[in-house]
Amino acid sequence: MPFIAFLGCDGSGKSAVITGIGERLRANGVAVAHGHWMPKALHRQSAVNKPVAADNPHGLPPRGAFLSMMKLMWLAVNWWLAWWRDLRRSSRRGVVLFDRYHVDLLVDPRRYRYGGPMSLARLASSLMPRPDLVIYLDAPAEVLLARKQEVPLEALERGRAAYLALAARDGGIRVIDASRPLEVVLDEVAALI
Repeated sequence: MPFIAFLGCDGSGKSAVITGIGERLRANGVAVAHGHWMPKALHRQSAVNKPVAADNPHGLPPRGAFLSMMKLMWLAVNWWLAWWRDLRRSSRRGVVLFDRYHVDLLVDPRRYRYGGPMSLARLASSLMPRPDLVIYLDAPAEVLLARKQEVPLEALERGRAAYLALAARDGGIRVIDASRPLEVVLDEVAALI
């Protein structure tokens, strides 16, 4: 399974799990590439290396419908260009681990400032390259909040409910209890891979 995406609310442990799985795969001689939500096919090289602040993911208002739809088209073009330029090749040579991917827009449109029709977002997401394996790291909202305070409890509860609903609709998403110790979670993810 060369293209693997991890989903989860803030505080679910995505970064720790991706780092741990990457280390385990590399220790077994597997080439590992990383990505975050959107591949960088259309970014200038200088823009790729700039860190993205995630300390207030819901701090900015959504864009208007027209601009949101234009950004959605840009996202789709970016995904396909990245897939044909690099991701496909990287996934054939080893494993590509993504922290979130385009379906995350369907769960938390506010994070991405999306203000367009959700039906269009669902259609666009269905037409973009899909990971071979999607893992949703689940934990109660109280556990998430104890780990990371960037998002209020109510938003974590809504996000968790939305992820669980997405996983229920999409049988390809594996749900893993991320409230357990990291090594236990890593063992379960490694067994899935």
